[in-house]
Amino acid sequence: MTNTVKRSVTSPRDTTGRVKQTLEKNRDLAEKEAAKAQLVEAQVADDVRAEIVDLTEPPEEFAIEEAPVVVGESTRELRVVEDLENVTIGYGNTFSFEAGRTYKVPAFVYNHLAEKGYVWGS
Repeated sequence: MTNTVKRSVTSPRDTTGRVKQTLEKNRDLAEKEAAKAQLVEAQVADDVRAEIVDLTEPPEEFAIEEAPVVVGESTRELRVVEDLENVTIGYGNTFSFEAGRTYKVPAFVYNHLAEKGYVWGS
């Protein structure tokens, strides 16, 4: 009977075994560092939870600086395909258009008339 003894030393040509050992060591180090990071995060979270938030006092007053707001309304040029008289577009906006004439109008008017099919060439 022959007793075969297992060798615990890997062959110098066994690069897979050496890479495996290196990866195992690196994994162990990474796990230890992750555990330490979790402990630190838990301690910070406990410290934050331990702080008392006072909601009884009114918030601090902030200085509000008032400045005029200038909104540039975009305009479009259009020509209608037929005469339109007293067309209401939006609240309180009434328009009259003659066919073949060029008008400069706000973009919302152009979009509305183009959607309805009244703009020539659209």
